[in-house]
Amino acid sequence: MPHLTSAKRWLSALSDSDVRGIAQRIDKDGIYCAPDFLSADDLGKLQNFVTAAIALGGNQSVSLASHQLSGSGLDELGNSDEFKALFSRLYFVSLGRQAPEVKFYQILRCLTGRSIAKHSLMFHYDSYVITALVPVQIPQSGKRGDFLIIPNTRKIRSNYVLNLADKVILDNVLMQRSLRRRACGANINRISMVPGNLYLFWGYRSIHTNEPVDEDAVRATALFHYADPHADSFLKRRLRLR
Repeated sequence: MPHLTSAKRWLSALSDSDVRGIAQRIDKDGIYCAPDFLSADDLGKLQNFVTAAIALGGNQSVSLASHQLSGSGLDELGNSDEFKALFSRLYFVSLGRQAPEVKFYQILRCLTGRSIAKHSLMFHYDSYVITALVPVQIPQSGKRGDFLIIPNTRKIRSNYVLNLADKVILDNVLMQRSLRRRACGANINRISMVPGNLYLFWGYRSIHTNEPVDEDAVRATALFHYADPHADSFLKRRLRLR
């Protein structure tokens, strides 16, 4: 059976109006969800890949980059013309300028075991304009690692220094403590993610993180990041920061 048939069918059917609607939903609600993006077969293949990766990692949290995802199905998705076209079209709609070549910074995060706590409630901005998140495995009970987002809190910065200042402020211990207190209230968007769905948001502009996960559970998510506004920054290259 061909892989990603369901995902490619949905992607190929997107009209310009559909893409504008996705961008508008992200602007309004902070996030867009395409339910059942992956078929049950594609999702099952990915979940088997996650199980094997965690076992190889000693049953602790592991993060795999694009060159480590061969055979998972995520490599095929990241290389598909249909998937790339969604990002370039969203970029053009949201920023009103020609989209750069679609090259993903891709990662598969598999959280489990004793190391899981340090990967939770770390609020941050992404370095890339658009982020796509595909949940692969999400706990059904206990601490599920729900996704938290404070959407669209900044614009695209005109230079890397301003972007770096934003991140320094956000990384401050007092700021992180304040945001964690907010996570217990109503002034933050909480999304209980469903495996196989596709979630899109402006990662560069939105503060986000995940809630804690029980040590004996597994939370695995595939992330696709696109379009670093500061890719050509000399300072960034000197600092060697992503």
